[in-house]
Amino acid sequence: MKKIDLGQTITILANIGVLAGIVFLAVELRQNSELMRIQINQARADAAMLNNEQSFNSDYIPTIRVKISEGQELTGEDWLRYVGWFRSSNRNQDNVLSQYRAGMLSDNIPRSIGDFVEAVVGSSTYARRAWDDTKTGYSDEYVAFVERFLVETTDNELVEENVVN
Repeated sequence: MKKIDLGQTITILANIGVLAGIVFLAVELRQNSELMRIQINQARADAAMLNNEQSFNSDYIPTIRVKISEGQELTGEDWLRYVGWFRSSNRNQDNVLSQYRAGMLSDNIPRSIGDFVEAVVGSSTYARRAWDDTKTGYSDEYVAFVERFLVETTDNELVEENVVN
C-alpha cells in the first residue's frame, strides 16, 4: 500500500474545500437571484400601483379616457396629457417584458402584456395614433411584441366578424 504524504493530503483537502466553496457559492447565487426576482416583482407592483393612483387621481386622465371610450374629440391639451400617460404606461410594460426575457418574472407576463396591449394600445384610434407617435421610444423587442399582438388581434376580430355575419 502506498503512503500518502502530508503534501498530497493537504492538496486533497484543499481541493475538497474549493469544491465545497463552489457549491456554497452556487447556492448563494441562486438565493440572490430569487431575492432579486422578488424585489423586481415588488418594484413592478409598486410602480403599477403608483401609475394607477396617479392616473385615477389625476384631474385629467380619467376624463380623457372616458372621452376616448365615448368617441369624443380630444383637445390639444387632452392629447398631450394622454400621450404622456400612454408613453409612461408603455414604458412600464417595455420594462416588464425585458425583465421577463431576463428570466426575472413568471410565465404569465406575455399574457399580461397582451391584455394591456388589447385594453390600452388597441383600444381606440387615439391609442393607435399615440402608439405610432411613440413606438420609436421603446425597445425593438417590445415594439415587435405589440405589433405582432395588434396584428393577431385584428386578424382574430376579422375572423370573428366574418363568423358572426
